[in-house]
Amino acid sequence: MKQQSNSEDAQDSAPTRVRLPLRRLIFAAAGGFLLISLATVISPARLVAQKPAVSSQPKRIATLVGAVSRVDSGNPHSNMDAVVLVENGRLRQPYPEYNERAQRKFGREYFSLGKKYRVTFGGGEVGTATIQGFAMGCNNIHATATVEDNGKIPAHLSGLATNSDSLAHKPSSRRAPTEAERQAVMMLVTQIYRSRGTTPALLRTLKTTNLTATDLNGDGELELIGSFVIETKNKARRDLLLIAEPQAATPAPQAGSPSEPAFKTTLVKFQAYKLPPEGFDSAIDFVDQLDLDNDGVAEVFVTQHGFDAYGYAIYKKSAGRWRQVYTTTGDAC
Repeated sequence: MKQQSNSEDAQDSAPTRVRLPLRRLIFAAAGGFLLISLATVISPARLVAQKPAVSSQPKRIATLVGAVSRVDSGNPHSNMDAVVLVENGRLRQPYPEYNERAQRKFGREYFSLGKKYRVTFGGGEVGTATIQGFAMGCNNIHATATVEDNGKIPAHLSGLATNSDSLAHKPSSRRAPTEAERQAVMMLVTQIYRSRGTTPALLRTLKTTNLTATDLNGDGELELIGSFVIETKNKARRDLLLIAEPQAATPAPQAGSPSEPAFKTTLVKFQAYKLPPEGFDSAIDFVDQLDLDNDGVAEVFVTQHGFDAYGYAIYKKSAGRWRQVYTTTGDAC
């Protein structure tokens, strides 16, 4: 199953008897002496395992973060994919691949009917998702949920959902870019494509799949995340995922004129390839952002298309650079 890209900018026991080894040293005394045991006595009470104390604390469930997206405009339910489990600061797969038994067990635990999740968008909480059930997908499971977000997530976009009470306690920050922001970023996009040998004629066919403004580090200045594509008639593609951060505005050309916004690229993922006969692309699209480790800088969630498949990846900013720190299959037939 191939997940479609979303566009933010349209142009955008009972006790157990334990048999312990009873150590007895047997001495045979010459001339018919009686057998005697070494004078070490073991209390019978020590041979019975004590029943474990029953904890009054509920079983601790790991933090789950999933992606939620609308099925279609006429369907009241949304899809929910399990993306990542967060345990003790580590990111791990929700369940093993090619293991239907483990997947169903996960579904019964995390996707049981009526289970509620907090829905986030732009790094902040915007509503709730109530699980309606789950079904097997292609080497995966998918839940359906009723999402209540007061219209804060546009129908064509995705958000995140989590069972954590400690994440997403900052205002939601995500919007379409202004025209000035768009123009500034498109200058960077054009430079990137040109530096990789893209001709002016091909540049005229450049399409914006998604362009989003969102505050990743809580400083009030919004970063721009975008995905772009050029596809020729002979099915050659050039895909780009970009994160651009604001920098000092450039001086206005005339006194009294507003200064133009300026950005610098901090992540560039460029791909040049030819589509297979089946037409499956490898584009990478922004899903949403969420600060998983509460360090003040949100992680960026993306989807990557594949051959009759899609997956999820997470990028984290470390030492000033965005690095891919996690990947998992979303669906693979």
